[in-house]
Parts: sequence; C-alpha cells; structure tokens
Amino acid sequence: MKKKLWMTFGPILVSGILFLFLLFGPSALFDHVSSQTVKKSATSMSENVIQGELIQKKAIDSGNYLPIFGSSELSRVDMFHPSVYAQKYGKDYTPFLIGRPGTQSLSHYLDINALGSSLKGKKVVFILSPQWFQPKGEDQNLFGANFSPLQAYTFALSDSKPTAERRYAAKRLLEFNTVKSDSILKNQLENIAANGPKKPHNEKLTRAAAEVQYKVLVRRDELESKIVSDSKQGKVDKGASALPSGLSYEQLDQLAKETGQESTGNNPFQIKQGYYDKKVKPIEDKLKDSRKDLSYVESPEYGDLQLVMDAFKRAGADVLFINPPINGKWVDYIGMNHEMLAEYYQKVGDQIRSNGFQYVSMEQYQNDPYFLEDPIHLSWRGWVQVDKAIDQFMKQPSPSSYPKTPRSYYLKQQREQKPKEN
Repeated sequence: MKKKLWMTFGPILVSGILFLFLLFGPSALFDHVSSQTVKKSATSMSENVIQGELIQKKAIDSGNYLPIFGSSELSRVDMFHPSVYAQKYGKDYTPFLIGRPGTQSLSHYLDINALGSSLKGKKVVFILSPQWFQPKGEDQNLFGANFSPLQAYTFALSDSKPTAERRYAAKRLLEFNTVKSDSILKNQLENIAANGPKKPHNEKLTRAAAEVQYKVLVRRDELESKIVSDSKQGKVDKGASALPSGLSYEQLDQLAKETGQESTGNNPFQIKQGYYDKKVKPIEDKLKDSRKDLSYVESPEYGDLQLVMDAFKRAGADVLFINPPINGKWVDYIGMNHEMLAEYYQKVGDQIRSNGFQYVSMEQYQNDPYFLEDPIHLSWRGWVQVDKAIDQFMKQPSPSSYPKTPRSYYLKQQREQKPKEN
C-alpha cells in the first residue's frame, strides 16, 4: 500500500521540493555570471539585461565598465559609436549600454535605484532625448514594454523613509496600466503613496506577499542571466577595424562627414536614404507644418528626470548628461517652434546644472549635417562629439556632494502634473 502511494504521490512530492528549492534555494548557487556573459551584455540591450539587476551589478562592480543610460540611439552602432571608439583607442572603460527603444527617465529611475551602492563613486553617462518631453509624458505602451517588475519590486520593498520623492515616484508608477495590473505591486505602491500613518492596505500582509513575488523575480533574473543574446560585439569589432589607427577628433569628424554623406543620398533632410524612402517619403506632404503646436517645455518628464538625478545623488554617482540635437531641416519642415526648442534646452540645462551634474547640450549642431541618421537619432558626427565629451568627462574630478532637492519640489509636481491618458 505504501509503495503504491509513493508511486502515485512520490514524483509529485519530489517535483514540489525541487520547485521550492529552485525558487527559494540560496542565491550563491544561482547568481554566478561569467565575465564573458558580462562582456556580451555590454552591447546586448536585451530585455533580460536591461530589466534585470544581476548582470548590470556584476559589470559595474567590476570597475571595468562605463554605464551609458539612454534609449534607441544606443542601438545605432556605427564606427563612431562610443562602444567602438572606446575599443579602438584602448580607453580604460568599456561602455555598458543601458536602455532600449522607448526607455525614458521613469524606467531608468527604477534601474538606478536598484543598482544603488554599485554606482557609488562611479562615472556614468546619461543621454537624454528631446522627444521624451512630450506634454502627456511617457506613452503607456512604451513604458509597459520596458517595465521591469524586478526593479519595481526592489523600489517598493526598499526600507527607505517615506520621503516626498518616494511618494511621488509611487504615484507616477501607479499612472501606468502595466503597474496597476499587478495587484500585489499596486497595493504596496499605494501604501507608499499614501500620506500619514494610515495606509489603504494591511502593511504586513501586503509586504509579505510582495516579498514572495520579489524572491521569484530575483531567482528568474539569476537564471536568465546565464544566457545573453543579441550582443552587438560583431558590429563593434567591424566598426573598430574601419577607424584610423591614431586618435584625432578632427580626422574622425571628417571621416564621419564623408560616411554620413555617402549614407544620406539626396533627400532634403540629409538623413539616411533608406529611412527617408521608407518612413518619410510616403507621408512627406502630410508632415509639412504638422507640429506647429508641439512643445517640450511642459511635461511630466521633468519630474521623472528629477527622480533620476535624486537616485544618482543617493547612489553617489558622478554623471554626465548629454542632450542631443534635432535635425534642423526637419524642425523647419514640420513647423516646430524654434523659440520653444531653445526654451526646452535652457530649461533642461538649468535643471541638471542646479542639481550639481555636468551637462552637454548639442543644440548648436542642429543645423550641421550628418550629426543624426534620422530626424532624432545620433550617428556619425554626433557620436564623435559624444566620444569627445565622454573623454573629457572621464578626466575630470568627481563632485564631493550634491545639493538636496527641496521637499517642496515633489509636492509642487504632484499639484501640477495630473494623470493624463496616453
């Protein structure tokens, strides 16, 4: 009888024990990441790298990698890209690309918060995108595509004090459908967002449920960190072989001009001919003066950018923010207001510098050819200027401290930024 019971239920019991061990066994058995995996991850920009924590921490803790936060421009790996440039000229850093198409400040905030002390004393580059600063803020679908449950749970379970920053961040996250669809995370964030000691959900039960889910996500990250796909190292190697042996910014800029000219054909915007033929030409007439009313001056993104800077301050990182140009011929054609753009660059620059960070605006290159491969994405001469700015930044001493963000800043943001449908 016992043998029969064992034959029936034994495999189920063993499977259950193995499953529980897989989920809750010691991390020391699962969290090894090889240096080769980290190297592949540096240019991968794959979901399991960007939405995870383990590989990023291993890279940054090694001291060999320079984190570069951004979005889709990072995937434009031509011969002038920072990853290619650093390899070719033997720089003492290797860029680690953090971001995917559509990634914006709020997702980066969660990532930076999760990296925490790994960033202490480290140099970091953060590439902005003017189009992030839309009046409605980040798009629901794009946020959902780049959302990291693990990093969100790391934020939600932090033992940090209930500051105005944390409450504001929780409220911002709760504006997104992908966050609200997770009832455990939603309840934990609603407790953080609530003012005063009275919370909408039982704190002990809500936290206990969140901790179980967090352990599952951590283990998934450890397992998925064993295999990394989509490395762009082949493109890096190919690009490095095409660069001149000696480093000269003037020579690189001239080569970038020639490369850009060869790639853009004869279209009126001096962008990649393939992009123009496929994306622009079919709707070119409709685009004329189509963005007369567009403004980047007021946006929830400014509050999200402040969250990013406060996370960097807390971590103790030394950060260079870079703000790329927009193609000037494109700006004129779609009717964007030049005064508005100037005000946008000024506002972003003032905000970053007032927080004690270094800032490079590339606004002055708006009307120069071959800085962008399409209306908004860096390439060719644009990357050469980024390479130069990073080189200068790496040689400069790090600040000893940063100014504190007044509590009133986030209170004001909460009053001014009402949730908007995207």
